[in-house]
Amino acid sequence: MKKSLLIGAIAVVAFMNNFKAQTTWDFSSSAWPVTAGETAATLKNNIALVPGPETVLNFAQVEANSATFPDFVATKRFKLNGGGYASTGVNTTPTQRYLYFRVNGNSEIKISYKNGGGGDRTLYIGTGTEVLAFNKYSNSTDPLTFTYQYVGPARDIYVYGDSAINLYRMSATNVGTTTLSVNDVTKTMKTKVYAIGNTIHVSDLDAKNTEVNVYTATGSLVKKINTSADAQFEINTKGVYIVNVKSSAGAKSVKVLVN
Repeated sequence: MKKSLLIGAIAVVAFMNNFKAQTTWDFSSSAWPVTAGETAATLKNNIALVPGPETVLNFAQVEANSATFPDFVATKRFKLNGGGYASTGVNTTPTQRYLYFRVNGNSEIKISYKNGGGGDRTLYIGTGTEVLAFNKYSNSTDPLTFTYQYVGPARDIYVYGDSAINLYRMSATNVGTTTLSVNDVTKTMKTKVYAIGNTIHVSDLDAKNTEVNVYTATGSLVKKINTSADAQFEINTKGVYIVNVKSSAGAKSVKVLVN
């Protein structure tokens, strides 16, 4: 009897040691409100979000969109809005439009998504320098769920695509605390950027020789200046613009409304 109890106790301990709590990122939930996206590296709900260069717009946009998966119905999607590396880059090392989260070791990773358009598109799971798994698919209407069993040490797990992909839900077991990599963090600038009417104002510069670039919401450059003092300039077409400011003090991007 005692031997049976001991064996049972060992089995329970083994089960508990193998059990890993699951973390779910449901982009239809209130934790992910509708947003136009991120223009600078940020940490949100324990996921690091890295958009890349200032011309990469609307990464991490969350918008209303319904999709039916075998185990849930989604009402919103999270948009990668393009590939995780430049056309001349290597798909093992994402340089833009990627996200990552920390796992403490072995983890089951599950991603529910749709392709953002027709043709072959590939979802990647990697370490930042190595592809761990990928899923290639050509249909943009089919809901897909890709599951990967990671076995290895604690590390950051990267998620990105070779083109536009829309995420609806992700989950992972054994999740740790995610922190932004030093390479992903830009210096905090005090420079202010805002619009009044059709005039964009740039003030409180952090450094001389500040470069200011203004892009449309689709990424077209419409204005470029270099200044060492407060500046104001007009934009004659109404709409949403991204103002990117760069100097020796760092870089920042600000979304403004011109009316």
